[in-house]
Amino acid sequence: MEGEPSRIFAKAFLCPRGASPEVMKRRFAFANPGSMVQAVKGGLVGNETLVELLAAQTLHAESSGGLLANKPEIDFLLRLVGTTQISRAIGNAGAKSGDQFLLVAAGRRKIRRPSGVEATELPRKKLTVSELGRIEEAALLNAEKA
Repeated sequence: MEGEPSRIFAKAFLCPRGASPEVMKRRFAFANPGSMVQAVKGGLVGNETLVELLAAQTLHAESSGGLLANKPEIDFLLRLVGTTQISRAIGNAGAKSGDQFLLVAAGRRKIRRPSGVEATELPRKKLTVSELGRIEEAALLNAEKA
């Protein structure tokens, strides 16, 4: 309906140590044109619902011109870590080649998994009190940056 915010779809996949974050990002971006695709350190998030809500904050901020950084992928990292400092976000959440990582794809259409991708989708669970706090902290980053 007109006037309603558009739905955000997000998926998060835990990728094995042998996979390349850059190759996986390219494969997911190709399968999901126009979507935000980011690789983050494995183990930072265990709930796809949390990923979807943080990604929704990023994509809504992009629509309204309120990103915390120049690119939505960096904005998402900032929200994930709960900081406005890019170097800190990359240091704490950036995926490194050779390590297990989480591939996150989010957009306004259902996210498609490229064929042949060896990865485990994160489970969707009810948000914990701690996860709700992370969402609130991420939302407040816009006020902190202003």
